[in-house]
Amino acid sequence: MLSSLFLPLIIVIPLLSLLALFLLGEDRSHDVVKASAVLVFIATLATVFQGSSSFILPYLASVGISLHLVVNSFNSILLIMAAIVYLAASLVGDYFIKRNRKMYGLFFLLAEASSLGVFLSYNLFMFYVFWEISEIMMFFFIFVYGGTMRRYAAFKFIIYSLTSSLLLLIGIMLIYANVNPHTFDLSLLMQSAQTIQPGMQLGISVLLLISFMIKMPVFPFHSWLPDAHTEAPTTGSMILAGVLLKFGGYGLLLLLSMLPVARHYSLYIMAFAVFSTVYSALAAIKQSNIKRAIAYTSITDMGIIAVGLAAYNALGSMGALYGMLSHGIAISLLFLIAGTLNETYNTFDINKIKGVIANFTDMTYLFIIGALAAIGIPLTSGFIGDILIFLGSYGTFGLIGLLPITGILLIGAMMLWIIERVFVSRKETEPYAEPDRSVLYSGSMLLFFSILFGIVPFILLGFR
Repeated sequence: MLSSLFLPLIIVIPLLSLLALFLLGEDRSHDVVKASAVLVFIATLATVFQGSSSFILPYLASVGISLHLVVNSFNSILLIMAAIVYLAASLVGDYFIKRNRKMYGLFFLLAEASSLGVFLSYNLFMFYVFWEISEIMMFFFIFVYGGTMRRYAAFKFIIYSLTSSLLLLIGIMLIYANVNPHTFDLSLLMQSAQTIQPGMQLGISVLLLISFMIKMPVFPFHSWLPDAHTEAPTTGSMILAGVLLKFGGYGLLLLLSMLPVARHYSLYIMAFAVFSTVYSALAAIKQSNIKRAIAYTSITDMGIIAVGLAAYNALGSMGALYGMLSHGIAISLLFLIAGTLNETYNTFDINKIKGVIANFTDMTYLFIIGALAAIGIPLTSGFIGDILIFLGSYGTFGLIGLLPITGILLIGAMMLWIIERVFVSRKETEPYAEPDRSVLYSGSMLLFFSILFGIVPFILLGFR
């Protein structure tokens, strides 16, 4: 099939772009990144809209390790989300990153290839390899290009990330050792993993659940995220929130699909997710740093997604996937505008930025509509995701499955407060510089897809 030919290209294009990156000069680095992101976006759309497909390249066949790439109903939505976010981030790279551009291009291209590899991989060993590479690239994003506290934030990020990765690796090895025949192949594990002894299934489930809860993140494994976002460069925050957090949600979906014992404890997963949703929403309200406030809203949204996954029914799972798509696009837009405010006013402090609309009307409208999309108003993709999640969670948990709505209301109130205080205030802060037009192009693209997938969700939901 034609889609099988495009499958490896999604990963190969960024890797081949590394050659162009090193052959061309420092000044052309961002052009290489943009071209790679455009080609990956095209290859992803071509692959997904061709329908389900697979590609297998044996690597260490004797131990069951291969490059097994699959597009199916689980990952097609997430692949499109990742391609959109990386394309949007590539468009503004030369505005936010002005030093060590070739090194930045290296980190970006490797992060792009490995992130898409996580969603495509149907071999658990390669799933782990792609996961780990993405984490390391994000560490360098923060450590090299971050703010004044970047070293602290980067090392805190990598400590949590390595803990998550170690638990993931141990869980994968235990699965491999306890299935007969031994395999890392997910298509086989979906049938054979249920034969693992219940006690061992429970142990594996706990290891993987903690790993994925750290990555999403869900309370009490969340404290790395606000620091990482506060210090990361704007494009790093877009990729971290828009793509990398979804590793945990996707992993949780695979866990619940693979190990029946894990589903028996879904009520506990839901309880953690509900508490995380409300706690992070309250924490967001207390923040004076706009980037940190947006970071806490990510925890709220990922908690809601975890509720949909814990429900483990068709509506809940579909809603969680669509919620991850919506969150990835909307949160990337909000971080883009927050980063632009810092470039323009030289601060993230909500109390020091006033009347943005007086000078930058386009940026104001992008933030307002992006904020409304993040809280799930009708005609945005967030609305579709939330409706499906809450229908699914109500079907499994009853009325307590609707508790995360409290988090949405709190975040909505906070967003309206930020809009009133920062963007449409009668007072006006004098800007330091004009934002680049690339911000408008990138933000408009993100907004377009948020509205498109909100108005015609069947474009993507048809893959279910």
